[in-house]
Amino acid sequence: MLLLWLTTMIPELKPPHCNQLTEACKPSTHSQFAFLIFAFMFISIGAGGVRPCSLAFGAEQIDNKNNPNNERALESFFGWYYAASAMAVLVAFTVIVYIQDHAGWKVGFGVPMILMLLSVILFFVASSLYIKTKVTNSIFTSFVQVLVAAYMNRKVVAGPPNRWHHLRKDSATTTVPTERLR
Repeated sequence: MLLLWLTTMIPELKPPHCNQLTEACKPSTHSQFAFLIFAFMFISIGAGGVRPCSLAFGAEQIDNKNNPNNERALESFFGWYYAASAMAVLVAFTVIVYIQDHAGWKVGFGVPMILMLLSVILFFVASSLYIKTKVTNSIFTSFVQVLVAAYMNRKVVAGPPNRWHHLRKDSATTTVPTERLR
């Protein structure tokens, strides 16, 4: 986000301003375009790393097997998480766009960048309060297990399409739901 904000702040990172009615505009240089693409790439990598992890991390903070209302607490968490995500999108598409239109790109990109910085600071300040579980397996071990299972099951014949099959608990036979269940 900082790199994207810098493209509005540093004149060398954007093409020169021009009047489209009276003159032909100069295109961006390769280095300006590359800087913008790298800014977008870092935003994508950051969003791709944060979004799936934040949901699991938040659920881990709520999950308490000793709580009789644990399932209800997790359902409530997921509901509030998705509601907050929808509200964030709504704010981004309205308030931030309004700021960009009326105060300019410098302020319009500066506000989300400052909010992101505040969220990172709050995350680290509250870090001592988080429940942190120790990793028991290597991620590579799990990945190799998936590859081995896929290789071992490569010749397993799947049933006909549009049919649900499942294994009953403690059974090795495949069961097909009855027509009455459907």
